[in-house]
Amino acid sequence: MPSALVPPLPLSDIAAADLLSMADVAVLAHVPASTLSRLWQDASWLDRVSGATLQQLIAAVPKVAGYVRMRSHAAHLGSVLRVCDESGLELRHDRLGEVVGEGGAVHCLATALAAAAGIMRMDRHCATSHLARCWGVRQSEALDMVMAAPPDGVLAEPIRLIEQASQLIDIIDTGANSLHTTVGHGILVHKMTKLTGTVPREVLPAAAERASAFAYRSSVVGLLMATNDFDVAVAYQRRLMANPLLRRNELWSLATFCGDIPQSSDFALAAGRGMRRTAAEVTTDVLDLNEAYLQYLVSAAIPVVLEYDSSFGSARDTLVHALGERLERGIVDKQLRAACASLLKSVQ
Repeated sequence: MPSALVPPLPLSDIAAADLLSMADVAVLAHVPASTLSRLWQDASWLDRVSGATLQQLIAAVPKVAGYVRMRSHAAHLGSVLRVCDESGLELRHDRLGEVVGEGGAVHCLATALAAAAGIMRMDRHCATSHLARCWGVRQSEALDMVMAAPPDGVLAEPIRLIEQASQLIDIIDTGANSLHTTVGHGILVHKMTKLTGTVPREVLPAAAERASAFAYRSSVVGLLMATNDFDVAVAYQRRLMANPLLRRNELWSLATFCGDIPQSSDFALAAGRGMRRTAAEVTTDVLDLNEAYLQYLVSAAIPVVLEYDSSFGSARDTLVHALGERLERGIVDKQLRAACASLLKSVQ
């Protein structure tokens, strides 16, 4: 399977993608022609090349680094697929191939599948550790593909995985507020809520601790996506304004998910960090997601981001354009139209 996803290529094909001949590579990489000639047409050259020569090739041939990385990820995926098989997960290999062919990140798929295998075994440590590594835009998309039903999903039948995940949520201990447990548990709450339209475990909105704050927000975002329920968005905004920890968690969640700040166990927010990636993701959501989610964005997420970074990742103009376009397309709820218009006026 991994070799089908990322087939071995001879060095000649990789160099040709950069319009380089063997003579070019020999000169640029300072590799003897006799060495190159042994590797040039061999699809298994990566297994035969020395470390020093490989470093010279990486420096001289731009596509080599990406090829080495993808082959490494494919090898890791191979080991994960064996664990999946042992854990009772039946994979759709054709769909996996399609995802990778469409540009899906192999390492993200491997991490999501490893999390699924941990869930199937009811291994709390393994599951939460790998789930925590699914925090991010591309990583979350990979986990969605693992939990989704065919034809989009990569599992032949995800129902058993969903059943195991529901049970695992109830036995994860978030009391220690560890980063991996907090994020892994919160991701599981979010995915299960989005899939089912109901929160799988009682999550207290008081959110006196970091783990409960993260889980509460995770459940809210899942409900908004699944149900388009305005009351959920309105209640979250009220609680956010009354609870500094929830506001801090909202900003930390947005910024770490989008990659603007690194994750930290104390929800630390590095001063002076711009919110460029967060702004790009939020403006896309303004245009694409349902009205209850838009209510959450204009009343909670965007104000929190603006409070931290008044330039909105140097993208206030982009936000203005997105809000204006959403208003022009039409918003059914009258109060939401007014909220969008008010926010648009404030950021112009």
